[in-house]
Amino acid sequence: MELLKLYAGIRTDGSAVQEEVPVEGLGGGRFRILQSPGLVLGVAAGDVIELTSAGRFKVVSRGRNLCVQVFAPASSVDRLENALTGRLKVLGGRLDGRGAQLLVYTVPVSVGFPAVEGVFRECVGGCDGAEWYYGNVYDPDDGVTPLGWW
Repeated sequence: MELLKLYAGIRTDGSAVQEEVPVEGLGGGRFRILQSPGLVLGVAAGDVIELTSAGRFKVVSRGRNLCVQVFAPASSVDRLENALTGRLKVLGGRLDGRGAQLLVYTVPVSVGFPAVEGVFRECVGGCDGAEWYYGNVYDPDDGVTPLGWW
């Protein structure tokens, strides 16, 4: 396993934000994502990417997993992790990352969007200040256009 710095966006001062993402080198500038990222959009665990420039990448193949990012007040993260992790494990999902105000899950797309959304609506919906997002379902450039890889 190695860590690869991938582009995650732009700060208000114009500098790039990068996230270190665990990957497996496959050769030829290609890497398999090992854990879904918390800030980088457009990829999930299992995807194979090819670096283009300055941490930017293109997806070569999909690993058939959803990346779900949960942002919440620090005081709520433990409670949300306890509520979500067991329910998602039953669906074949796993917790891939945790920060002071962040949880990152990988869930197989084969379980279906309704099942995934039901768990997150139920567990996150009742937590003030908490929100969840798909990290690899919508176009990272506009945030609304479905990528349609599933």
